[in-house]
Amino acid sequence: MDSRSDEHLLTGSGRSTRTGPAGYPNTIEDPSTGASITFLEHGADEQGAYLLMDGVLPPGTDSGPARLHPRAEAHSEVLSGRAEVIVRGEPHTLLAGEALTIAPGAPHSIRNDGADNLVVRTTLRPPGEFEAAIRALYEAGAGRQPDLFAVAAVLSHYRADVRLAGLPWVIQRPLLRVFAGLATMLGRSPLS
Repeated sequence: MDSRSDEHLLTGSGRSTRTGPAGYPNTIEDPSTGASITFLEHGADEQGAYLLMDGVLPPGTDSGPARLHPRAEAHSEVLSGRAEVIVRGEPHTLLAGEALTIAPGAPHSIRNDGADNLVVRTTLRPPGEFEAAIRALYEAGAGRQPDLFAVAAVLSHYRADVRLAGLPWVIQRPLLRVFAGLATMLGRSPLS
């Protein structure tokens, strides 16, 4: 195991479409919920490295369990729809044109409580390997109930970029290591 941190959990199908120069934009979808993420751009500017992406959540769906980015700041703007965002346990309602910045390490989740699709544009700085982590997590779900061994393997590997927020890291880290090891032994790790 390497010594990187951990974070990230979205589940889905793993269906992926790559287009455009340098593979952007490209979309991953969860056919079981209709949710998707389109990775628009990965680059650097005067503020450093970033990943720009649009997330789409159909009415009544959410982004999965609360999570945090240990080293990255997320700036999210609602392009359309109504977002219920929980940051550090505090609810925020965002409508089209409204934005919220989530500090590194802040537990957060998002839900579409509106009647229309929610589209949120997020800039993650620095992005680390967040895109790879999300792709692996979508693959671990593959349009069905997520494979917990596969999810643990992904979360353990990408711990510098995404962690579950509901369990203290001091407990989460050894559990992820055990389940990631089992995932490898059982041939269920999407990273093998």
